[in-house]
Amino acid sequence: MEVSEYSPQRHSLLDAIHRFNTATTIMDETIMVPSMLQDITPAKEEQEEPTKSKDLLGKNNLYDSYLLLKSLSNDMKWGVQHENGKKEGPCPDKEAPGEETGDLVDQFQHHLRGLLSVLTKLTKKANLLTNCYKKEVETGNSNARPFSSNHYY
Repeated sequence: MEVSEYSPQRHSLLDAIHRFNTATTIMDETIMVPSMLQDITPAKEEQEEPTKSKDLLGKNNLYDSYLLLKSLSNDMKWGVQHENGKKEGPCPDKEAPGEETGDLVDQFQHHLRGLLSVLTKLTKKANLLTNCYKKEVETGNSNARPFSSNHYY
């Protein structure tokens, strides 16, 4: 199961959050031994993709990418944690009482576009990382010799 890639028709923040959450959940369920990621480099065909997977996967450091994605996923689900363990609350109202609503709409739309862009990139990153891990595990399993009773007397 893989999360569908970003399509131009789906500009919903909730859809982007759902795709990212699904991709990181699949990544977390697939990657049983995260430390294996330290020895894996993305396949050559993934490095040549137009999506620049090398950039998405943080210069081939899959383990750090895994930790980053897991941390961001936890932050989205449970809130951002400060060093002292308290959740970050809502921002205090710093706007002047006479602030124009149009400015707030522009700010909201700007940040929404930014969130959609970042979530799309992170979703692609989680999918690429999951695929790299799957390929490595499949390659490792195909190199293992099957058990044969002929070797034992």
